[in-house]
Amino acid sequence: MFFKCTHAHHAAAARSPADEGAAGATVSNGSKSLVVDVHCHRECQAAMEMMKAEAERVGFVPLQFGNDITRKVNAAQIEFIKPKMLSLEERIADMDRMGVDIQAVSISPYQFYYWAEPEIGRKASQMENDDLAEAVARYPDRLVGLGTVPLQNTEMAVAEMERCVDELGFRGLEINTHVGGDELSAERLAPFWARAEELGILLFMHPAGYTSPERFGDHYFLNIIGHPLESTIAISQLIFGGVIDRHPGLKICVAHGGGFLPSYAGRMDHAYHAREDVSHGLPKPPGEYLKKFYFDTMVFAPDQIEFLVEKYGADHVLLGTDYPYDMGEDDPVGLVARAGKLTDEQRTRVCGGSAAELLKLN
Repeated sequence: MFFKCTHAHHAAAARSPADEGAAGATVSNGSKSLVVDVHCHRECQAAMEMMKAEAERVGFVPLQFGNDITRKVNAAQIEFIKPKMLSLEERIADMDRMGVDIQAVSISPYQFYYWAEPEIGRKASQMENDDLAEAVARYPDRLVGLGTVPLQNTEMAVAEMERCVDELGFRGLEINTHVGGDELSAERLAPFWARAEELGILLFMHPAGYTSPERFGDHYFLNIIGHPLESTIAISQLIFGGVIDRHPGLKICVAHGGGFLPSYAGRMDHAYHAREDVSHGLPKPPGEYLKKFYFDTMVFAPDQIEFLVEKYGADHVLLGTDYPYDMGEDDPVGLVARAGKLTDEQRTRVCGGSAAELLKLN
């Protein structure tokens, strides 16, 4: 084993790979430093209840895509994850079992509510953020908050972002890959990006469904292809739309290893040099801007983590679990441990060192 445990709950939870499954434990290794999970979720039941009437009013149907099998599986999963979403005690117990010191908790992506009228969206965001702040206050040494803002109205989003940071003590925000009909590169969002850069907060970008689902109904393609594709599009919009060039200090972590783009960035760089319609208005090749992003470890394969670290650096790869969903990683530290090409120093950075700096945990 490459790590030495320093936290009591790590020592209690640690198992060798041969012991996986014993007493429900899946942790393969402890850690010699903080283990920080940047990708985990919590639901706000009060906001969910409030928004049911608004969804009916505007004709919004949540989780409307996918075939009958997917809807059946989703319904069954809700019963499993609901206690984990709501019970902080169960969450902390699971963190101990998984070897996670600190969770940077964000709202369930299906509670962005960007589709609502701005004033209602603001009320929902405030309700969700207040609920999250109460949860963090109960376990301040184990939980930090990543708030949500009503991006359908830029002025309201900036005001709520400032409240999240200044009043609630959150370390960042979670945002979707688009805002209704607007891409993240939309001109109206410029004040949001400028203020986020000034505040120096972490922005965790997570997709919610897929915007063109016509061919994605079967086989849970909506998630396994759609989610990474949404992130791929959003990153590309931010790069080619000039947002990253204008705001080089932005700290954006993209869920699910950044989607498909980090593994195939050479194609856009080739196009940049080959075609004027690609390079127009972009001072540097797009791959240079891609290096500004951060990516979580929600890729399931050790060799993919090795690739991300080699390509973008251990300081740009952050541990994530997608807790408590079934598309999550239950042994996050063990997954990083199985990335055999990494050095101990790189593993320490990935498992929590880099996230601790971005979230200002010191």
